[in-house]
Amino acid sequence: MNVVSNVSDPHSQLRALYLSLLQNQEHFDEFKQLLALYEVEPTRTEQEPVDAAALRTRLNDRIRSWIGGRFDGLSAAQVLQWRAIVVEERLNVALSPWKESNIY
Repeated sequence: MNVVSNVSDPHSQLRALYLSLLQNQEHFDEFKQLLALYEVEPTRTEQEPVDAAALRTRLNDRIRSWIGGRFDGLSAAQVLQWRAIVVEERLNVALSPWKESNIY
């Protein structure tokens, strides 16, 4: 069964990513490694350096290959949020990994 039932739904896409990371240790390890390489100051996400943008593109391409479906891609801010959780092991990140702001 394809995990991404509604390919345009960001929540479905993230569920597919979660499942891939939970079910495949190699995916999680690579995800964590790529996140660790992504070093951008939180205040610079609007002006992401070229090398960081290339790394984020690579990460999004890998995610697409893992889930076997459409994935719109993580923004620079989302990558930083994932990095804080997965690499820095900060579970009390103020923002959820799929939201761009605290305003709901």
